[in-house]
Amino acid sequence: MKKVSIKYNPYLLTTEITVDGKHPKKNSSLNVGNKRLQEWIEQIPDILLKEYGDQNITIEFTGTQADFEDVEMAFDAVKDKVKAECRLNKKADNADVEAEITKIFKDIQAGPVKELKDKKIIHAFEKAKNALFEVNVVATMSSGKSTLINALLGRKLMPAANEATTATIVKIVDTDQDDFSAVAFGLDGQKLHSFDKVTLKDMKMLNSDPKVTMVELRGNIPFVKSTGMRLVLVDTPGPNNSRNKHHEEMTYQMIANSDKSLVLYVMNGAQLGINDEKIFLDYVCDQMKEGGKKSRDRFLFVVNRMDDFKPSEDDEGMTCIQNALNNAVEGLKERGIYDPNVFPAASLPTLQYRTDDPEADELWAFERKSKKYSVMCYEQYYNFNHLPQSVHHKIDKLLSIKPESSNVEIHSGIVSIEQAISMYVNKYARATKVRDLVDAFNSTLDELAAVAKLEEDIRKDKNKKAQLDKQIVKIRTNIESAKMAQKVNLDKVDMADAEEKIRNYIKSTYAIIDKILMQYSSSQKIKKNEALAKARDLQQQAESLPIQIKIEIQKILDTAYKNKVSKTIEEYKKYLSELNINIDSKGLTFNPAQLVSSKLADLGSIINSATETKMIDKSYYVTKQKRVFVESTRKWYKPWTWFNEGDHYETRTYQEKVAKYEREDYVLMQKVADDYLTPIQNSLVNIEKSALSHLNGEMERLNNYLSDNLKEINTILDNKLKELSRTETEEMLKASEIAEKEANLKWMNGIQKRVNNIINF
Repeated sequence: MKKVSIKYNPYLLTTEITVDGKHPKKNSSLNVGNKRLQEWIEQIPDILLKEYGDQNITIEFTGTQADFEDVEMAFDAVKDKVKAECRLNKKADNADVEAEITKIFKDIQAGPVKELKDKKIIHAFEKAKNALFEVNVVATMSSGKSTLINALLGRKLMPAANEATTATIVKIVDTDQDDFSAVAFGLDGQKLHSFDKVTLKDMKMLNSDPKVTMVELRGNIPFVKSTGMRLVLVDTPGPNNSRNKHHEEMTYQMIANSDKSLVLYVMNGAQLGINDEKIFLDYVCDQMKEGGKKSRDRFLFVVNRMDDFKPSEDDEGMTCIQNALNNAVEGLKERGIYDPNVFPAASLPTLQYRTDDPEADELWAFERKSKKYSVMCYEQYYNFNHLPQSVHHKIDKLLSIKPESSNVEIHSGIVSIEQAISMYVNKYARATKVRDLVDAFNSTLDELAAVAKLEEDIRKDKNKKAQLDKQIVKIRTNIESAKMAQKVNLDKVDMADAEEKIRNYIKSTYAIIDKILMQYSSSQKIKKNEALAKARDLQQQAESLPIQIKIEIQKILDTAYKNKVSKTIEEYKKYLSELNINIDSKGLTFNPAQLVSSKLADLGSIINSATETKMIDKSYYVTKQKRVFVESTRKWYKPWTWFNEGDHYETRTYQEKVAKYEREDYVLMQKVADDYLTPIQNSLVNIEKSALSHLNGEMERLNNYLSDNLKEINTILDNKLKELSRTETEEMLKASEIAEKEANLKWMNGIQKRVNNIINF
């Protein structure tokens, strides 16, 4: 039996795996790098089996409860191949860590070091603490999306589908205020309307106003308290329903933004229309295939309006819910998505319950059904939504302590959806938030503590002052001779990887279009009414493909820029470490990078957040031009009769074929498909050139920006070295000043230890 130890830190994104106490070989697939556990944990059982050949394994996991549950699920999924016993060495969860970091920050603000009370540090901490996380709601037609959002809000604010379709993007920001306020914006961001206390009637008006493109609501979202973050529910028009192409692009962008949002994809369970928005759903599925379990966790498929089903034997039968969910899962499987998180839901009964609706016909009907038929209790379908045991227990506890009349919330599946949202935010977004909270003050703390430690060493040993002066002279000489801006080779961080990704993506897009075109042979002719339906699909593809191309290339570029910044900072830190070359290691040494650690942290965060690329390439957009090539064929029959008259009359049976002319219009679909898609395919060469040219131009701009910032950091470093060379010795300081400095250093060391105990394990 192999003993496997997995130590995973979600805050630092570090992983250490050992097998029988030994680290894996350098070429082992167990060296997972700095990735989230959910991106690699599902591959670990097969890797262990392949590399060690033992089917019996003991897993000792060090980390959080939420991550341990994913480890258990990964091994449980392959229990027929690998028998694993999983044990947890539990570390503090997000809520405990956040509470401790907030306490540390309060102690810092009340502490003796004035540099840590800087407004910039306070602002960065408050920004991280109040970080927003988006939950984007998209839907197929007539799915009850607005009703679902209203149920989550516990009030009627979003116009229902039978009253008005969603035509604007609505962002609902969680705040402490009881009543919801609203601000409506136009296309250019101008403020058009505002309401201190918005009503459903107001929202209908804003939704029907063609000038309104976005509405921001602010108010209390009840279930958010369990997430530990401020959420933003985003109600998006479907790609086919949006009033303008900017909305459609925003919807696709939201789907592609894997780090900053969760997606609720709502379907009509009573009329499953997996193909209603085939192209959009295909794109969703493509995004889900990237990034392993994390990507799958990010998409929650809500099969809504399940209360329309009738489980009685005279109607759909007792398997109706199971059958509907199986159909939804099969539709996703056909697109290559396995084990999706699918949630049956009855939004309208929950909304009526939470708003105390006096005309709650659907609520009363659902209450009767859920009492009579266990299949109508949707919280039990864990095999479809993959919620872990901890959530099962939480829901079971709610059922036991809540009055029976309120169980409709749980039976309707809405509570399960709320729990899934909370779980995702806790597992992914809050871990990032913890790191941001620490980074808000930790780099400045490290810098101050490093200087204070040098000063203390000098006070305690007069000879170290001379050593420091020699070291500083040598470092400053190295800086001057190297001319830092040239020494840090920004071009060393090349763009070959990004360029290759762009070329490969363009090739794959060409192949996708080619595959669509090959569906239609040069001789294939179909009836006109069928051709019109196919033409609508082609038109949608022709309109959505350019948007997808733009967004996917943008993702490649954004990744390239972030890599450029992080690798440049690594290069600069390497350069700083080289400044200490040939200095006596037995003497007083320090890392110059510590003296500018806060500035380096600023450089990374500022550039990552401020770098924005806009690719405006009109060749992406295809002019809508409907040219239909029609060939008419006429079917006709020549009439004939037969009649034979003799010397006597004889009755004979006869048949008469009456002349009939029919006209059927047939369409040569290859020409229609060519007309829609070939212009896009032909433009791909120019798109590739434009993207590569844009990449090179942005890299040059980024190089200049980084170079200027590094020169500034170099100046700061030089000034700090000058200050250190003027450090006063113990004799020149008053006893009270020495005591204060020593107390400050002791205090900072204590703070650093508390921080390290939280995020390092």
